[in-house]
Amino acid sequence: MKKNLRIVSVAAAALLAVAPVVSTAIPVNADTAVNVGSSTGTGANTTNTNTQAPQNKPYFTYNNEIIGESTQSNPLGNVVRTTVSFKSGDKVSDLISKISKAVQFHKDNYAGGENVTINEQDFINQLKNNGVTTKTINPSKKGEKSYEEIDKVPSTSFNITLSASANNQTATIQIPMVPEGASAPVDTTQNPQINWTKGGQAQSASLNGQVFQVAVGSSFNPLSFTNSNGDTISISAQQSKDNSTYASIEATSNPVNTSEAGRYYNVTLTATGNTGKKTTATYTVLITSSQKQTLYANGASSIPTYSIYGGNVLSNSTTFKDGDQVYVSDKTETIGNVSYSQVSTKSKSDANGSNMWVKTSALVKPAGDTNVKTYPVMIDSRAYDKNGNYLGHMYYAYDNIDIVPTVVTINGKTYYKVANKDEYVRVTNITGNKRTLTHNAYIYWSSYRRTPGTGKMYKGQTVTTYGPAMRFKNGKKYYRIEGCRNNNKRYIKAANLSAAQ
Repeated sequence: MKKNLRIVSVAAAALLAVAPVVSTAIPVNADTAVNVGSSTGTGANTTNTNTQAPQNKPYFTYNNEIIGESTQSNPLGNVVRTTVSFKSGDKVSDLISKISKAVQFHKDNYAGGENVTINEQDFINQLKNNGVTTKTINPSKKGEKSYEEIDKVPSTSFNITLSASANNQTATIQIPMVPEGASAPVDTTQNPQINWTKGGQAQSASLNGQVFQVAVGSSFNPLSFTNSNGDTISISAQQSKDNSTYASIEATSNPVNTSEAGRYYNVTLTATGNTGKKTTATYTVLITSSQKQTLYANGASSIPTYSIYGGNVLSNSTTFKDGDQVYVSDKTETIGNVSYSQVSTKSKSDANGSNMWVKTSALVKPAGDTNVKTYPVMIDSRAYDKNGNYLGHMYYAYDNIDIVPTVVTINGKTYYKVANKDEYVRVTNITGNKRTLTHNAYIYWSSYRRTPGTGKMYKGQTVTTYGPAMRFKNGKKYYRIEGCRNNNKRYIKAANLSAAQ
């Protein structure tokens, strides 16, 4: 029996990135939760010729053709081989219908296909993220419902990405969207390639979606670290699949704090080639703990366990429920590009000697904060809960903080969510407010001293200020402004600035 597969949330994704999976249990005869995302530029896939369903893995089909996986050696493996064209004047609902009729999700190689239902607003949001504008059409005839229509289209193509999970594994499919009159799909094979090794051995699996356990209190470098097994994980990049010349790579989000046992963090890396093309990859770091850790079903009805004998993984009859807690060994095993962790319900020491394993991904809460950016804290900032209550600790000025860069309003005030924590900080203390100079002004270090190396700023210029105005010893109020640091104090008199824009 076929079921409807409902898309309930949206996340923008780089071409090689796996979109986060919504944490939703799958009741019988109910819709299944998946994600929809997008990436700039489409990649033409001429190599996806799979005819066999993958073993014990979820997958998508498109017009009954099995869609493969995106791997390091074949990053376009999950891109369908046909494009969806669209133009100004098309109904959004018609585009959604065209895609929905072509796509089906299969939980494994034995499962029948499930139809996909795409939320229209989620789809529109992804169109807008890629330069498409829409407009609401209100029919003149009585009784006819309004609908959304494509208004303006960009000059470049992009991919719509669908993802869904089953049995703690995720499948993705990328559908090239080509505006009428746009150039041919972008060749992403010339984008940088991110490589990684474990214990000195090159790994063929994509870095995206990998989960690594690291010991509590250990040092951590996002490009070179030691996992809890003692294996060194090293990450590098090359110019492209066919050009092994070094490409620059950096961590664009690294919130890892190894002192917080039992926590997990998403690390995002960005590689940049000589041509300016970029590739991103996101992996998860799980900090080991001597206490029990929570298991997550990731949308499945239960969490399976396994026994491992000489590199062979055998399924056990024992299963766990979503939310069950277990002790986790420091040891992991990677077999068939899947990481497994030893567990026990008795103790940490028992876990170290047990032959009960779960997939390491089951120890990571799904739909973690992946859209994360790092900013310096510009004003000492209290941490608040979701109701605006002070939690009793601070984030201090000039330290870096990882936040989800979406403004959240709580009791009329604006906040950012702290990445991977149920905590919030005030927007004004992180990214500040834009203000316009109403008079010519100087930049001050203190009440009576101008900041060396700075000149006069002129009426009409715009400046970013942080936090509330501060009263200095001379009785006048000043705002801290952009570029301020402990060794480079920068303040402007509040009387010379407009209200926040």
